Amino acid sequence: MGSLCTEVVRPRAGAGFFDWHGSFTKPSRAARHARSVQRLELALVVAIAAFAGLLLVVRPHGSAPPSPHCRGGPALAGVYHSPRLEVKKRCAVASGVVTKVKFEEYDGDVHFNLRTGAGEQLVVEVIPQDRAVVPIPDTGAHVSVVGPQVWDTAHDWAELHPAWWISSGRIVPASTQELARVESLLRDGQSEQEVSDD
Repeated sequence: MGSLCTEVVRPRAGAGFFDWHGSFTKPSRAARHARSVQRLELALVVAIAAFAGLLLVVRPHGSAPPSPHCRGGPALAGVYHSPRLEVKKRCAVASGVVTKVKFEEYDGDVHFNLRTGAGEQLVVEVIPQDRAVVPIPDTGAHVSVVGPQVWDTAHDWAELHPAWWISSGRIVPASTQELARVESLLRDGQSEQEVSDD
């Protein structure tokens, strides 16, 4: 007699499974769909985790500003003849003693000299547009100031300009004439900048 040969057929991967009786069973459409959804969910979780990790590593401005008085927008907004100023730090805090206060007639800025605890001399300027909200300190006062730290290339000195916040002083609003003058200077400066860019 001849031998009886049985051929075992193996299903392709994922096509089904053998149950405990040894019978080949093909999974239902619902079971296949559930596994497919599980794989997609896992891929989505992995992608979200990778994206979150990337955000933590690549955040360009992750640190908080040095003061809650730092402003958004252009650092030199409202500053007359701003191209002469090189922004060294967008928002800085300095403290010291006021050694001199001067009201500048030409552009309406209030300038004061600040001697810091480290012995540095800084020029601080309050622009006319801010004089209704930023106080002007008295000579001899110890104050803290918040604003952009700049290098004035025309005068070759360090400044906080414009001062966005000063810890103490008195409010001295700019006059209507001072505000009109600075608006005119800003318009003329913008026109000159546009001509030089052409």
